[in-house]
Amino acid sequence: MAKCLIIFEDEKADNFNPLTLLRPVYFLRPGIRTLSEKILDGFDEYHPNFFCRPELAGVTSERTRIPVNNFEDKDFEETIFINGRVKFNKDFIRALKTAGTNAVLLSGEEIAALKLVGRLNDDEYKLLKEGDLGGFYDKFRKNAETLNIELPMYNFIWDMISAIDDEITEDFKYFHKNSNGEGFLKGRDLSGGDTRKFTGVEFVNPNDIYIAPDAEILPGNVLDASAGPIFIGGKVRVEPHSYLIGPLYIGKESHVVGGKITGSSIGPVCRVGGEVEESIIQGYTNKYHTGFLGHAYLGEWINLGAMTTNSDLKNNYGSVSVSLNGEMHDTGSLKVGSFIGDFTKTAIGTLLNTGINIGISCNLVANGMVTDKEIRSFTWYSPRHVMPYNISKAIGTIERSMARRGKEPSQSMIKRLKEIYEKNSMHSYKAAE
Repeated sequence: MAKCLIIFEDEKADNFNPLTLLRPVYFLRPGIRTLSEKILDGFDEYHPNFFCRPELAGVTSERTRIPVNNFEDKDFEETIFINGRVKFNKDFIRALKTAGTNAVLLSGEEIAALKLVGRLNDDEYKLLKEGDLGGFYDKFRKNAETLNIELPMYNFIWDMISAIDDEITEDFKYFHKNSNGEGFLKGRDLSGGDTRKFTGVEFVNPNDIYIAPDAEILPGNVLDASAGPIFIGGKVRVEPHSYLIGPLYIGKESHVVGGKITGSSIGPVCRVGGEVEESIIQGYTNKYHTGFLGHAYLGEWINLGAMTTNSDLKNNYGSVSVSLNGEMHDTGSLKVGSFIGDFTKTAIGTLLNTGINIGISCNLVANGMVTDKEIRSFTWYSPRHVMPYNISKAIGTIERSMARRGKEPSQSMIKRLKEIYEKNSMHSYKAAE
């Protein structure tokens, strides 16, 4: 019996800006897997589909082989819809699969999931084919049972920072359970009697460490999994003198170039050094030099100049407030660092205020602390001027930075970047060259 899975995002996707300006919320990664990967792994017998904001359909389609906003088949015997902000929960997945009637699952007032038993009727199919999830829901709920459940969901971008340790630990267990054991150090003879030798590397609690067969760990490093597991991805290179403390994920083809990396999720093709604590880097980002990054979430294609440092704790030990989409929010957390959008660059010695929110494609040249709480996308920030970044110059910089990794921005990406720029163009100050 053919079954369908639809992962969707709702209006709260904006609560994860700037990271969701260029990707749907379910592509965010608080641990080793993205939110969508966790859901897909739980529904591997279902035919998957993604639904996202229309303006993201182009760039999202380029990141996946799964259909995006393009529902073409109404012959499934069962269709399950899951909100991409849901925190993965095995019991929830099990209950959803076994439910025998049409159901709407609400967590508080938020739609967590829908289940449609039987084939779609013509009206329902038409609404999905048009990408009208709202219209589909309005029609569907009239003939479905509504169930209220307590299900954790991510509501703001800073929620993912506080979840890093648990998410990495859960993902590590998942991969360990579903692997043939290759790469996991449990039971290995690390003194040199095994086929893999790690000369000059110190392991603490190696039973909770995974190192991909093609990863390279040079002498003079310490991998400490006493507080949580460490997962080192394919073709990763760890150079001396690095102190890696779990829970920790280092994504494929990333380089750790020395320093202390603690409780973080570092995506693919990153260059990371200095001190990183409880932070997420989506991927393709350079933090190569000395400087502190703590309780932060960074996008892709970011470059932090030498000694760039963010504050993640107020001097009065008070709760950190963050400006998000022009509105202040009390995070309720004592430690919140920075949120930095894709393609943004900082100059050497840049100091970032506690809880700062920086948009995409910004250029920060600071002489002292950047005290702004929120910097909108395409901003050229310097001690003397704060002005919009010329869009042609910005795209040229993006093209050059991506070319260094053998990539280039697609036409869909350039279109989306220009849309974001135009949204900011109402401001009247002169564009920086």
